[in-house]
Amino acid sequence: MKVDIIIKHALIVAVDTDDTVIENGVIAIVGGTIHDIGGNELLQKYSSEKTIDAKGKLVMPGLINSHTHISMTIFRGMADDMPLQKWLNEFIFPAEAKFLNRKNVELGARIAIHEMIHSGTTCFADMYYFSDNIATICKEYGIRCLLSEGLLDFPVPNNPTPQDALDYTEMMLKKYQSDELVSIALGPHSPYTCSPEWLKKARILANKYDVPFHIHLSETKWEFDQCMQNNGCSPLVNLDRQGLLEGKTLAAHCVTFTQDDVELMAKRGVCVVHNPQSNMKLASGVAPISAMLKAGGIVALGTDGVVSNNNLDMFAEMKAGALLQKSHFNDPSLLAARDVVRMATIMGAKALGMEKRIGSIEKGKKADLIFVDITKPHTIPLYNVYSQIVYSINSGDVDTVIVNGAIVMENKTLNVDDFGEVSKEMAALSQEISRTLLAKN
Repeated sequence: MKVDIIIKHALIVAVDTDDTVIENGVIAIVGGTIHDIGGNELLQKYSSEKTIDAKGKLVMPGLINSHTHISMTIFRGMADDMPLQKWLNEFIFPAEAKFLNRKNVELGARIAIHEMIHSGTTCFADMYYFSDNIATICKEYGIRCLLSEGLLDFPVPNNPTPQDALDYTEMMLKKYQSDELVSIALGPHSPYTCSPEWLKKARILANKYDVPFHIHLSETKWEFDQCMQNNGCSPLVNLDRQGLLEGKTLAAHCVTFTQDDVELMAKRGVCVVHNPQSNMKLASGVAPISAMLKAGGIVALGTDGVVSNNNLDMFAEMKAGALLQKSHFNDPSLLAARDVVRMATIMGAKALGMEKRIGSIEKGKKADLIFVDITKPHTIPLYNVYSQIVYSINSGDVDTVIVNGAIVMENKTLNVDDFGEVSKEMAALSQEISRTLLAKN
């Protein structure tokens, strides 16, 4: 049988329910889908004009960045080393008000997508603005995404009112309903920037189209304390009392969670996205991730935006996430390497509602794959593939990336070769931001 792509001589880490690992493995891809997976015997069964020799490479599912704000790359390094509320109110919100427009959002998205593909991310969940423009760019580069238009009580760059943001989102839901790469979610920013009225309307629209309700939740002790003072309960319980957890929920951060919150999160099927490096940098605290997993919750992994990280490197996020739980809770057995890899792949797919399509290497799933060089000094010897992925491999080891069966990067070269021009535009914009905004601070 003739197929589109054959991958041979690979160390395949499938991240399926059986934790399948195949040495000298073969993958056959047809029409964007994994048609078959197995050993060398498959080379007698299939032929292709495109064969990739993956000798010396570990092939695994593409990494899923389950919470970020990719166009914030235009502000990378602009406001570091300060608390969240000061960071937001004195720097980020003013900078967004002045510099966020369609052109700059597109520029930030292009830089971010270069960074994500190079570091092995094949799918991301974004909450920001001008998401229709970002969708067009994602399709140009060939990366998979779940986009949500930021909904806040105050005017944002492309939506003067919350109703405009909801109307824009519904337009997107209809436009991309059957798209191979672009999916849409609702994006209410947080309980403290969205009134109960607009949170409810966002939930109704999310449920109408059966898509995730993507929100920042319990990110800081300040948020938790404010909610306790105003409502007598935690932010999660407050959402539950309003019926806002009835449907698919993608909750970012969830740092200040009580044990009751942990149990409620699992009971309601709330998918939590852990952002360890962002939370550490902003000194927001340490989310009880191990307790969430123990309770049967779905926990994914994300970088957050680069202004609070400052990169989109999911390999770095995996390592930080594992080490943080062990160190903070004084238990080296917490968050084992296998669990962290699942958070960055199949758990991320579940959190985004895509587990039937991506997140593992299985027959019938979309071919979202990354090839990682394991012949470098820091990657040998190899005893445990999950430990190697989390503790030894870094993003610079990613060699080739396939999304939806299409090769988007081969031998570290992206198909869309525009980085030189994009980096020049970014340099000019950053100089303008420095002159007009940062000088005042």
